[in-house]
Amino acid sequence: MGLQLIVKAERKHIDKSLGSLTLECEIFAISDGLFGISIPERTLSSMGEDVVLQKLALLKRFDLWQGNWQEPKRRWLW
Repeated sequence: MGLQLIVKAERKHIDKSLGSLTLECEIFAISDGLFGISIPERTLSSMGEDVVLQKLALLKRFDLWQGNWQEPKRRWLW
């Protein structure tokens, strides 16, 4: 059962955060600053769910299965 998300970000930020995972996803514009992302189950299995979730952690996203917004994790620069 893959992941279906709504992400609030610029497309270039999504592409940068997801990296090579972008090629495995369906990404489509919903409105200004909102994108739908569908990640298939086979991608979660092959890449590892932890790896996929780590990439998504940098984005503000609404998980359609959980029904809530998840804030991006901050990246600390020292």
